[in-house]
Amino acid sequence: MADATTFLAEWYLPDLAGAPADDIVARIGAAASTVSGEGTPVRLLLTLSVPTDEVLYGVFEAGSPEAVVTTCRRAGVPHQRLSDHVVARLARGVPS
Repeated sequence: MADATTFLAEWYLPDLAGAPADDIVARIGAAASTVSGEGTPVRLLLTLSVPTDEVLYGVFEAGSPEAVVTTCRRAGVPHQRLSDHVVARLARGVPS
């Protein structure tokens, strides 16, 4: 994705656990595919759920914040906060 930026979306959701989080992530992924198919590239890269804090984080790659906003709205979960130029690093070789 040329000229893409990485964005962090945050949602504060009560009763966030297991199946609800899976459903939300599936809806966001489907919405990202739809928005991309309409000509506005956006990709959900990673989600992180913290049920004890009632928060869900999503890392997106997109050309603009509007692409992420549109994706979240289409999924029925408008974000509460959106940060840009996020750097996500996954440790390699960490035992699970």
